[in-house]
Amino acid sequence: MKRFLPFLLTLFVLPVFLTAQSVSVDPSTFVLTGEPSETDITYHILVTNTGTETDSLYWNFRMSNSPANWLTWICDKNLCYDFTFTNCPANKPNVLGPNESFDLQVHMNPRDSVGTADYELNVLDKDGNVLAPITGTFEIGVTSSSKDLSEVNLTIYPNPTSNYFQVSELPNLKYVELFNIVGNKVKTYNAAPNKQYPVSDLMNGMYLVRLISNTGATMKTVRLSKR
Repeated sequence: MKRFLPFLLTLFVLPVFLTAQSVSVDPSTFVLTGEPSETDITYHILVTNTGTETDSLYWNFRMSNSPANWLTWICDKNLCYDFTFTNCPANKPNVLGPNESFDLQVHMNPRDSVGTADYELNVLDKDGNVLAPITGTFEIGVTSSSKDLSEVNLTIYPNPTSNYFQVSELPNLKYVELFNIVGNKVKTYNAAPNKQYPVSDLMNGMYLVRLISNTGATMKTVRLSKR
């Protein structure tokens, strides 16, 4: 009987190995950027079945730390869902044969609110097991629309702060705007070199500092912690 045991184990283990699902995603991390006035900002993720069997794939997502009025939704192989769907419906799997791919699209509408958010997207099997996790960041209003700031040593200091903050010298800076984490503007300052911008009257928490040029363009947005 003992000599038959390895053969019996092979019969039970081999099918599990052969039918194991394998999925790749490209990219597995991303940063989605845009301006508050845009209504449909999109990021594309390529999902590929790298296994040897036809697979039924699902997804779920979660957005956190975002302005309250932001909307995000998913388009997969089958449909574009509205923002109320945070999970792929059980009756709408994305069926992929071996080496087949589909374009998984992340959409968002910032609804005129500047801010940032964390984003988690998972590709799942029919049992809800995570086959491929994807992490992202939404950064709306943080890209330069007036000049390339890659070589500017921009600093918001002190950060964290209790009483005030300052902005390192930035050419053409006209206004400094302060937003709370849900995207509401709480203060606007006229910018000046070496100026201290008071925040002692604000509640503790995370804020977004938006820097506006003399043409009215958003130069950059950075996070500020008030303690």
